[in-house]
Amino acid sequence: MVRRLTVLVSISALLLGSMFFGIALADPETHWVTNAGIVGLNVTNLGYLGNAFSNPNLPSGEYPLNSNVEHIYRAGLWVGAITADDSVRVSTGAQDANGLEAGDEIREFEDYLYSMFPQYTTRRISNNQNADNYHSDALSTEHFEVYFHDDTIIESGNHTPLFLHVVLRALVWSNPYADDFVILDYAIVNNGDTELRDIYVGFWNDTTVGNTEHRNPYDGQAANPWDFWGGANGAWGPAEFVGEEHTPDGDADIWMMYEHDADGDEGTATSWVGTRLLGTRPEPLLPPGESPVSYNAWRFRGVPEKDTWYESPDEPGVPQPGKYQIMSNRDFDVGQTEDDDYSVTSNWVGLLSAGPFPSLAVGDTIHATFAVACGPDSLGLLANSKVAQVAYNDGFQIPGGPPSPRLEFAYADNSVVLHWAPGDSLDPDTGEVLPPDSPLREAEHHISEITGQPDFQGYRILRYQGRVISEDPYELATLVADYDKIDGVGFDTGLPLLNEEGHREFVDSELLEGFPYWYSVVSYSAPDLEEGLPEYQSGFNENAELVYPGPAPAGADNPRGIGVFPNPYRASSMFDARTGERELGRKIWFTGLPARCTIQIFNLVGELVQTLHHDDPTQGLKSWNMLTSFDRAVATGLYIYAVKDLDTGEIQRGKLVIIK
Repeated sequence: MVRRLTVLVSISALLLGSMFFGIALADPETHWVTNAGIVGLNVTNLGYLGNAFSNPNLPSGEYPLNSNVEHIYRAGLWVGAITADDSVRVSTGAQDANGLEAGDEIREFEDYLYSMFPQYTTRRISNNQNADNYHSDALSTEHFEVYFHDDTIIESGNHTPLFLHVVLRALVWSNPYADDFVILDYAIVNNGDTELRDIYVGFWNDTTVGNTEHRNPYDGQAANPWDFWGGANGAWGPAEFVGEEHTPDGDADIWMMYEHDADGDEGTATSWVGTRLLGTRPEPLLPPGESPVSYNAWRFRGVPEKDTWYESPDEPGVPQPGKYQIMSNRDFDVGQTEDDDYSVTSNWVGLLSAGPFPSLAVGDTIHATFAVACGPDSLGLLANSKVAQVAYNDGFQIPGGPPSPRLEFAYADNSVVLHWAPGDSLDPDTGEVLPPDSPLREAEHHISEITGQPDFQGYRILRYQGRVISEDPYELATLVADYDKIDGVGFDTGLPLLNEEGHREFVDSELLEGFPYWYSVVSYSAPDLEEGLPEYQSGFNENAELVYPGPAPAGADNPRGIGVFPNPYRASSMFDARTGERELGRKIWFTGLPARCTIQIFNLVGELVQTLHHDDPTQGLKSWNMLTSFDRAVATGLYIYAVKDLDTGEIQRGKLVIIK
């Protein structure tokens, strides 16, 4: 792909207002994965989403996060328009293509060169006042902002730019009632020097549902390869345009395409994925009774070759509709039609497009907003997408309560100590009342965005034993403590006591040393009967952290000998939580360590295998992944270790055995 940059005209103050805030600069090409909720969607600044299963360590469209159940191969923005010279052009972020590289060869959007356009650097910010990347611009727990344009010449030679500047805001919430979708808000700016007319905006996606542990999408020669052809697709729309049989009860204004695997990938992937058009600004302008939205589906490789009408070499003399005609045809490809039977399972590709927008003057903007939603079944998908619709209708507002507190951890024998600051409502330096969104307030002094009044009621402490949370965390995690402030509302159990540092403290005991545990402390508000508000709870992923219980560091007040467990280590045991590559995830633990020390591991001939560095004033535990300093797996055998206390110079030695 060759880039041809044009002189950028100024764009609206609405867009410029959010570009210069000193956020840490990202690499020019960005690949982020959403993780505040439970949808792991790969977001890029290249016009597309998903990664075509190019990286087994990077989710493409995973739900629930870490479940190995994928839903999106690749997706992207389409924009079609007629130019001042009456030429018809379509710019696409993604099209039918086999693999990431092939998709890049025909991709028609590109990121900005940071060296020339630093104002278009990507950023990831949060509206969580306790987050390290908190910013007043943020609309959600995770707010990604990326920039791209279509001023490119691609190798296929089929693309003529529309000269568009695009800002994508991908919005993710961690609240348990709003964590099953990602909202994609596109601002499309005419960055050329002539007006565009009859514009259509669409979202193309190649959805595919399956479990990557059951079927391998990363190796075409795998014994049990990915099944792209088992997809059952369809769409929902308003009854006035598509018929009542395609309109779900209680959701009369829906425009949404969806897919699920016909047999649930043999029971390993039964969830559904859908893309819902939430709205556009302005709305399409067309005669009454005509549909403002088209839903087109085709089998993979069926994408039109050209932007507008063309003659296929396979059918000389027969005009074929181009991409623009597909975007604007007002079709609704569901069920059995004269053209195809869309009710059968296949490798379907879908396009949801809206328009026309009569004109787009130089510097003007069209906003088009979609939601990629998931659910355990069709009803769950519909319910989750409807929450996204409500959020859009309310200006991207998700009602919320107090944020999750910032957690710190300490350790004792078989125990984990969680502690966090209660915060304050007054500035400790000036004594003045803190702003409502000040991070100094913490949860206990949170001010409701709805009522303008304090709304904190209590904390819930959640724990999950395991290295990976592969389902909805609220279904997997155990509620180990529930604290409710004493105010005559709720259970009045009281809040955790304050320790010597003035922090709330909770000690979880009788744990297994060296085993993985996830902890999260969520905050919640009391129902407001006067305002008719329910209880609101913060999100699990706002402060969830994986820890390994172990003893406090050895020292004068805590004398301990160095220990190793398991010893001997047997590879066939279930001590470790292992997934994926056979050698990954294995751990041997050194315990009873000083706060600052080095651990050297030697084989029997005296060769240094690995050196570990431990510097942790809270814990005397350190793991070794049984890889050498050259990242090679160690062999079965007897090994010698030496632990040197960097403060005293004392050295302790011992033996460990590995059996594979």
